[in-house]
Formats: sequence, structure tokens, C-alpha cells
Amino acid sequence: MGLTIRNRYSSRVYVAIGFSDDSCPDNTGPHIIGWWGIDPGGQALVYANDVNQYSPMWFYLAEAANGAVWNGPYVARVPDTAFNRCWRPEADGRPRGFRELFVGDNEDFTLNLVG
Repeated sequence: MGLTIRNRYSSRVYVAIGFSDDSCPDNTGPHIIGWWGIDPGGQALVYANDVNQYSPMWFYLAEAANGAVWNGPYVARVPDTAFNRCWRPEADGRPRGFRELFVGDNEDFTLNLVG
């Protein structure tokens, strides 16, 4: 069970995820965690529980070492170093856009990053 991210791109990628759970108080938004560095052809288990436990909708952001990005319209301030926190507008870091990831009612899900 869990969320696995597989790098099918030609460069190392750095990935952050977001998901709704009950750890963020007072509607402070999804829980966001990053960064995992994944080499080409590699993969990382970034969440080790059922992905449909709280919501069928997740978020992700990926940045490749060569400058390619997989991003979207859901902006959070994210540091360049490892983080594990709630999605807060006043947080440190620079604005980065997350994409939606629909996992449905699956317990396991693999996201393939391709160029």
C-alpha cells in the first residue's frame, strides 16, 4: 500500500507531495512533505499507508535537476530543504505550484514522471 513515484525522466527529479489528513489544525490546508530525490529509472515510496484513507485527491510537484518541472496552479510556499508541514500561506520558502493527482479509491498508486 502507498504512493510510489517513479522517475521515467532523463534527469534526477526532486518531488514534494500534498494530501489532506487530520494532522493540520483549523483548516490550515493539506499536509505537504518534500523533497525526495529520485534518479532516472528509480522510484520512491513517498507515502506508506492507503492513499485513499482521507481523500481521493492528492497534490504533487516535481523539479528536475536540468530545470524541467511538473507543477500546477495550487501554490504553496516551499523551502529548498526538506520539509514536513501544513500548507500555510505565511510559511517560509518560495511559491511553487502543485498539481492535482487523483488516486480514486485505490489503496496503492504509482505516479510516473515522464518528459
